[in-house]
Amino acid sequence: MAVSLVLEGQKLARKVIIYQSILAIVIALFFTFYGGKNSGLSAAYGAVSVILPSMIYAYFAFRYAGARQNKLVVRSFNKGSKIKFILTIVLFVFIYRWQNVDLMALMVSFTIVLLGQWPIIILVSRVKKTRVVER
Repeated sequence: MAVSLVLEGQKLARKVIIYQSILAIVIALFFTFYGGKNSGLSAAYGAVSVILPSMIYAYFAFRYAGARQNKLVVRSFNKGSKIKFILTIVLFVFIYRWQNVDLMALMVSFTIVLLGQWPIIILVSRVKKTRVVER
């Protein structure tokens, strides 16, 4: 049972990251079309600074399973959260320091992709529940 919960969590995390990536591409294309190449790249940087730390967190969050590994699960979640936070800061420092960015495109993209994870989780979870009910 614990392994199946981990597998479900991994599938959900994978789907959320895929949909966030699609959202990021749409936003980057929008900013490229309306603001130019620099705005599009800035939007892509903002999206990457959400998606990459989320991937790292998902890896740590679903590494262990089971009641016997309870301490490892909690420790892994905490470690994943810390790494996600630090990596986000490092990415922003890198982006600000070494790239010529359009701040508006960067922050809009970052915010939309970050906040977009919640509706994505709800929609993906809802689709799964309706498929189970239909059977």
